[in-house]
Amino acid sequence: MENRSHAMLAGLFTLVFLIAAAVAAIWISKKNVPLKPYELVASSPVTGLSVQSQVRYQGVPVGKVESLRFIESKPGQVRILIGVDPKAPVTEATWAEIITAGVTGISNVELRDNGSSKVLLESTAEQPAEIPIRPSFLERLQSQGGGMLASVERVLTQVEKITSDENIASITTSLKNTAQLTERLSRSVEALEPGLKKFPKVMDGLSDSISLLNAPNGPMHQAVQSLQSIQDMVAQLRVSTLPDVSSLTVSVTDAARAFTLMSRQLGQSPQSLIFGLPRAAAGPGEPGFAGFSGAAVSSPQAR
Repeated sequence: MENRSHAMLAGLFTLVFLIAAAVAAIWISKKNVPLKPYELVASSPVTGLSVQSQVRYQGVPVGKVESLRFIESKPGQVRILIGVDPKAPVTEATWAEIITAGVTGISNVELRDNGSSKVLLESTAEQPAEIPIRPSFLERLQSQGGGMLASVERVLTQVEKITSDENIASITTSLKNTAQLTERLSRSVEALEPGLKKFPKVMDGLSDSISLLNAPNGPMHQAVQSLQSIQDMVAQLRVSTLPDVSSLTVSVTDAARAFTLMSRQLGQSPQSLIFGLPRAAAGPGEPGFAGFSGAAVSSPQAR
């Protein structure tokens, strides 16, 4: 029994060892996959980045940093050579960012792609393709930090001016005045409340008064009838009285004219009031005509 148990343990150990060896072989074979080279040119500091630093594509590990060196023809720039898994879909729209991982200070290369291009970026060991580097979020924040600090300083200055002792006193006074005005308005509303309660009754009374005025035998109806009567009287006056007045006016005018004529004749010959009007001189062809050269024979009355 003991020999059989030892044999089973030995067989089990052998099986586990073979499985581990197979897994190790697969892992080693994957690690020996040749990486496709790409080149990055950094103009900003690459602090924390070193050889063997990880290269990730959209957060997935796909390679490593193979070398870092200066570009002699372009001072201030660093050439970064990375190796990337050939299966990684690096396209012409892919760009790189240097990201610092946490508080350790270790930096990695992050490859990002917005999917705007489907054309894969070809690269060889003799002529590695260049992937552009864009500033990371922290770098953009640092570059804009000066302007942000200046804006914050201006805001703080304005806040300090607003919160000065004089302005605080003015604001306090305004708040007190507002409170007093609110209290007065409240009192006014309370004083008006009884009148507002009576307002519906007043409106009802006014409505009743208007109804009475417009009643069939009400004041408005009587006033309309009175106006109609006045209009009828005026029309009758125009039809009957005005013509009589016009005739009377003509008669008076004629009488005045005759009186004026008689007054003129009396002024010229007052004796005509007793003897009558003098006879007119005989004209040509009439008896008593004295001719054109002689004087007419006057009548006995004229003598």
